[in-house]
Amino acid sequence: MKYSEPIQKILIIRLHAVGDTAISIPACNFIKRNYPGYEQHFLTTAITSGLVGSFGIFSKVFDMGPGFENSETEYNRLSKKFKRLVSSVKTGLKLRKNKYDIVIDLQNNKFSRVVRKLTAAKRHSEFEKYAEKSHSERVIDTFNSAGFKNVTNDFSLDMQEQQLNSGRDILLNNGWDGIKKVILINPAGLYETRKWGIENYLKLSQLIINNGYTVLISGTEKIKNISTELKSRLGKNLIDIAGITTLREISGILSHTSGIVSDDSGLFHIAWAMGIPGVLLLGATRSDWTCQPGEHTICLNSSDLECGNCMKNICKWGDTRCLKRYKPEEVNGKLIGLMNRIN
Repeated sequence: MKYSEPIQKILIIRLHAVGDTAISIPACNFIKRNYPGYEQHFLTTAITSGLVGSFGIFSKVFDMGPGFENSETEYNRLSKKFKRLVSSVKTGLKLRKNKYDIVIDLQNNKFSRVVRKLTAAKRHSEFEKYAEKSHSERVIDTFNSAGFKNVTNDFSLDMQEQQLNSGRDILLNNGWDGIKKVILINPAGLYETRKWGIENYLKLSQLIINNGYTVLISGTEKIKNISTELKSRLGKNLIDIAGITTLREISGILSHTSGIVSDDSGLFHIAWAMGIPGVLLLGATRSDWTCQPGEHTICLNSSDLECGNCMKNICKWGDTRCLKRYKPEEVNGKLIGLMNRIN
């Protein structure tokens, strides 16, 4: 159902992180499709602006500027805080001229609040940071609180032809035959309690290859040592593009994949936002926040264990049992079943 209203401008603010930014995209896509009278603008950082702009949802994508070039982990440095505050004030004043009717603050921190107040929007809503529900559900709640009706996730993103062609070319230039279906693996867990392990990914890759698929590994430079090791053991059966692509390019690449298996990572959430079938291996991560809804996703998490959702960087048992209990054969079976049901 489309809601007919006078044209209004809406500013959506999400500054970090990559995964959380991606999770907001399907709800924004719902607004685009069901509220054609709304012009959506998105405020983010230089890190994620390319990703946000690649989906063709927003009329304008803004970058917060100096101080926001790096990750959340650098917030605590006084010089960084001051630089970010200055950028927030400048950005808010710059955006004020757009005369927004609504600001959807999906970040809800002191910097986003500065911007929101300076825009002088007619109304606003703020993301609930600590509710015990998934990030996606809280995004939807934020839109509903702003007065939208029955918002849901719309995964039917309209990819631009340029993005699709670019993604295909990247895969072809790195060894894809253009025929076999592609399954992405992303062993990108930040800590030991979030890592399924290279041997498990190796065995999973061999099962995927035996099923007639091509295996793709992608991610940041941080996993290059893992991708290099897997490439040395799998050879031409693995397409390795870890560390050589940008976030602007990744949506086009993912458009040519049939499924994904991943540790807790931003890349998995981008795939989730695009409706790509996937199995997420969470480990110590809070499952109530990180397991997103959708029939195209399976979230293998630790919530059934006494020590589950511990958020620790080091396993108190020393064996990361919450992750290691899942065998490659089981994960492969779940992924193939999911793809057969969805694709």
